[in-house]
Amino acid sequence: MRILGLTCASHPAIMSPIMETPLTEKRPPHIVGAGICCLDHIVVAPSIPWGDTAQVREYCMQGGGLVATALVACARLGAQTELLSMLGGDVTADQILDELEDEHVSAVHVARHPSGASPFSFIHVDEKTGERTIFHRRAAGMEWRGTNRDLIARAQVVLVDDYYPDLVRDVTRAAHDCGVPIVADTTPTEANADWIRSVDVMIAPRHYLRAGGFGDDLDRALDAIHAMGPATAVITLGSDGWEASDANGRSRGAAFPVNVVDTIGAGDVFHGAYAFGMAKGWPTPRCAEFASAVAAIKCTRVGGRTGIPTLPQTLEFLRAHSPNDWANA
Repeated sequence: MRILGLTCASHPAIMSPIMETPLTEKRPPHIVGAGICCLDHIVVAPSIPWGDTAQVREYCMQGGGLVATALVACARLGAQTELLSMLGGDVTADQILDELEDEHVSAVHVARHPSGASPFSFIHVDEKTGERTIFHRRAAGMEWRGTNRDLIARAQVVLVDDYYPDLVRDVTRAAHDCGVPIVADTTPTEANADWIRSVDVMIAPRHYLRAGGFGDDLDRALDAIHAMGPATAVITLGSDGWEASDANGRSRGAAFPVNVVDTIGAGDVFHGAYAFGMAKGWPTPRCAEFASAVAAIKCTRVGGRTGIPTLPQTLEFLRAHSPNDWANA
């Protein structure tokens, strides 16, 4: 058994309090996402030397992509969701859109380019550890034509990734102008610093520590994210949990014990669930703990979306495993 997902523990002197906010509002959260939607071909098999052969234990094909999967998580939790993205005129795009419709993610604003090629991935999941290796074919022959600002203005939270640079720059500019909070899924670099300054919450993966030259110094990494603009910085650490920083101080979470089958999409799901919590008005530690539970449950099934839980399933999990009060949620 490995551990992934999070349960909240804190720096005693600087942890901001987690306050209970009931999930009884009549209208569902409205979350808009801008970024990649693709198709994943997933095989579960042992890891072998290059050039060798192995038996496939399990295979599935399903939609993927950072923001698209994050929105699927939001929709499973009960949010109203809308996606801005680009696809080609191929069968791959048809399969992607059919699944988004089944997941109740609106794709009305996904631009189709008849001569373009939609992105897809072949993903190997190690049958012993659940870790994955991705082989990705990028989108080609597509150009972003502009954002519907009324759509952005109606959102409570906007989710972005950096797959389509023109799209993310356009959407973050619109959200910033409309005063809509932005959650970003990317590794901060000088190349994307121009739009990161408009981001409110930056959730960066663990490899940001290595890419930024921070070693194991989480405090320095969080400070570096703040220096780029985001008021809230979160670094996800896989089986080591997460660490976050905002105006109320620093907080951290350890990992929930779950039987990890597949880690595909865990970070995407974390971002989506975090955005859901933001739309409910929760503070940073509560958003992170909730997101951690959703991501941990996801990892118990093969596929980036197969195991994403509903809101009642997540709350049941939290009530059973969290030291914090989820009894009245």
